[in-house]
Amino acid sequence: MSASVPVGISVVMPLYNEGARITSNVEQTLGVLRMLGPFEIILVNDGSSDNSEEEITRLAEKFPEEIVSLQLPRSGKGEALRRGAQRARGEFVVFIDADLDLPPEQILFFIAIQRVKKADAVIGSKMHPDSTVEYPLLRRIYSLGYFWLVKFLFGLPVRDTQTGLKLVRRDLLLKALDQTESCGFTLDLELLVRLVQLGAVMVEAPVVVQHSFKFGGIGVGTVWQIFRDTWSVWRRVQG
Repeated sequence: MSASVPVGISVVMPLYNEGARITSNVEQTLGVLRMLGPFEIILVNDGSSDNSEEEITRLAEKFPEEIVSLQLPRSGKGEALRRGAQRARGEFVVFIDADLDLPPEQILFFIAIQRVKKADAVIGSKMHPDSTVEYPLLRRIYSLGYFWLVKFLFGLPVRDTQTGLKLVRRDLLLKALDQTESCGFTLDLELLVRLVQLGAVMVEAPVVVQHSFKFGGIGVGTVWQIFRDTWSVWRRVQG
C-alpha cells in the first residue's frame, strides 16, 4: 500500500508452515477487511520450512496495495508479532493467527466494540461466557490451569491472555512492546501486563474458535517451559 494513503487498520498475521492454505486464508481475510476503509495485512513468516515464503511473496505481488510480506528466521511467534507490529501503519493493529482458527469476520465485531467502549485494546477471550470454543478436553484443562496461574500472579482485567485475536491502538502497542522481552508464547501475557501499566482501557470480547487439530498434544516439557517463561515475565514486571 502506498505510504501516502492513510491506513486505519493493520492486521498482523504470524505464520509458520501454513503454505498449503495461506492463500485461501488471506483471500478470505481480504474479503472481510474490504468492508472497512483503508487497511493493510502484514504477513510475518516465522522461518517456515515449507512453501510459505513463496506463497506470501506471491500474495504481496498480487495485492501490493493491501499486503506486506515480512520474512524472518525462526524466531518464535512473539517475535513475529513484535516485528509485524513495528511495520504497521494503522491507527489500530489487529493480531490474528494465520490458520484462521479464529474466523476473520470477528475483526469487524472487535472494531465495533472498540468504537462503542472507546477502548484502547479489545482482547479476545475463550473464557468469555459468550464464546464458542471447539477445543479438545486436555487443551481446555491446560487453558483453565493457565488462567488461574495468570490470575494469581498478575490480576489482569481479562480472563484470557493467549487467544490469538487482539485489537490494540498502535501508539500504545508500540510503547508496551518496547518494554517486553518475550519472543515466544508469553509475549501476549507480557504485552497485556505492560498495556495495563500504561493505563490502557482494555475490554474483553467473546470469540468463536474452530480448532483445526493440526498439531499434536502439549507435552510435559512444553508445559514446564510455559511455566518457566511465565515466571520470568512475573519477575520482570515487578520492577
